[in-house]
Amino acid sequence: MSSTFRIDYVEAALLALLNTNLAAAYGANVSVDSLGDKDFDDDGRLVLQPASVRVRFAGADYKNLRDNQRLTYQAGLPFEILCFESCLRSRADERKQILVLVGTVQDQLAGARLALADSTQTMPISMQSVKLVATDEGPVDQLFSIVIVVEGIAQFSGANAQPSGGS
Repeated sequence: MSSTFRIDYVEAALLALLNTNLAAAYGANVSVDSLGDKDFDDDGRLVLQPASVRVRFAGADYKNLRDNQRLTYQAGLPFEILCFESCLRSRADERKQILVLVGTVQDQLAGARLALADSTQTMPISMQSVKLVATDEGPVDQLFSIVIVVEGIAQFSGANAQPSGGS
């Protein structure tokens, strides 16, 4: 079966996995969605309600799999998972709570295989990095970025691989 390893399919499967499993694993409700317009204020600053996880596609890397037609690739799709949590008790509790959320997200994603809408499956998810997100106001202790890579085989149809014959 061929697959174009569509980015939208991978993102949808990633969101489905997190929406299905994260709240139970974390022990509290978590808002999980793609990063979108509603996540920013009028000045373009990120404004999330705790606890939140936002998914953002970060690019793609394709390696040719010795296909002389250049239709089959090993695809690596990095996604940034933004984790936000807040705690009114103290800044120390807030830092602990965000680390619990980050650890829970990592545990849910590491090694997971995503079932895509075209009935194909990804390779196991790889962790790439975890970083504190710095904003214009400086680092915010309650916002971290987890970068993962979702890999799979992308096979394209070659719709325009053959030059059309002219008369």
